[in-house]
Amino acid sequence: MTDSSRRLPLRQRLLWALAGLLVLVFLLVLVRSWMAPDLPPAAMSRQVLPKGCSAHLTGQAGRHDQERTPSGLPLTVVAPLNYQADKRHGVLVLFPPAGFSREMAEHYYQLTTQANTHGYIVVYSNAVALSKRALQLQSEVLPWVMQHWCVDEQRIVFAGHSDGGSVTTGLTVRPASNAPQPSRVVISAAGLTEEDLQQETCPSPLHVTVLHNPQDELFPGFGAGAVRWWGQCMQCSASVQTERSGCQLRQCAQGRSLRFCETTQPHTRWPTVAAHVWEWLD
Repeated sequence: MTDSSRRLPLRQRLLWALAGLLVLVFLLVLVRSWMAPDLPPAAMSRQVLPKGCSAHLTGQAGRHDQERTPSGLPLTVVAPLNYQADKRHGVLVLFPPAGFSREMAEHYYQLTTQANTHGYIVVYSNAVALSKRALQLQSEVLPWVMQHWCVDEQRIVFAGHSDGGSVTTGLTVRPASNAPQPSRVVISAAGLTEEDLQQETCPSPLHVTVLHNPQDELFPGFGAGAVRWWGQCMQCSASVQTERSGCQLRQCAQGRSLRFCETTQPHTRWPTVAAHVWEWLD
């Protein structure tokens, strides 16, 4: 993707201008993260999981806070307390908002316990300033996890808010060569416009959920534009179903779906509608 690979550098001046504002906007959240209680312990999975991984995998149950990718990006991996290497587990990779460490991101998203109980290994990484380099570093997260833990390739989920949503989008539309791709993505308050996405190549079909406040302080209206692009990309029907969460669901080609949840929270907040995430994933 020679043309599209030049797109992010062209936007870097705007992104750098926003960087200072993002740091200020998230300051209150960061302080709350520092004052937060201890991170949750691993929880027991309640799911019946399929078999199928090789015995050479070394990943173990529980919390692992000192992991690193081959390039040195710090990771936290929390596998269910009853994790077994011969069972295929879902994996939820939660990419952080700008400036967040993996600990801050875990406090922010509050999804560790729920992920484990639904049979998912949950992964948090440190933030890297949004750039081509950030995509390269974050693209190593999933392959590294899959080299150590038993992962169900049909239940790979990428999710993130703000810069985390932009990274989720970037890794989906610009997949690393030979890397497993997500089957579902949850993109919240991402700073990518419809024009940005029009420079990209449509990825392999997957389930997409977009969360965005139309009046977002930093990226107003970006969510609706992103949904238009995804709808064309995935050949979604015009028919819309309203879910009990209030989100708008459309059916797309090859049995995939596109969901749009208009949120009301300010940009600093992980949307409350995300409490429905497990209805969207399983």
